[in-house]
Amino acid sequence: MRYIISFIWALMLTQMVNFVLNSLGGGGPYNVWSGVLLAVLITLAIVILDFILKPDDTNEAQHNH
Repeated sequence: MRYIISFIWALMLTQMVNFVLNSLGGGGPYNVWSGVLLAVLITLAIVILDFILKPDDTNEAQHNH
């Protein structure tokens, strides 16, 4: 569930940044898919970092016994 929420927040924030940067760049056609792609990449980075930084419970259990 937390990954879905992370994707929703990443999608909303990247779409806002994409819109503002498109407006500052003189307008033109708005490309929704660049924001979606960036949101997917951010969510994948969050998932990978979560697995990398998660403490290993098996080693901790061995040290307690």
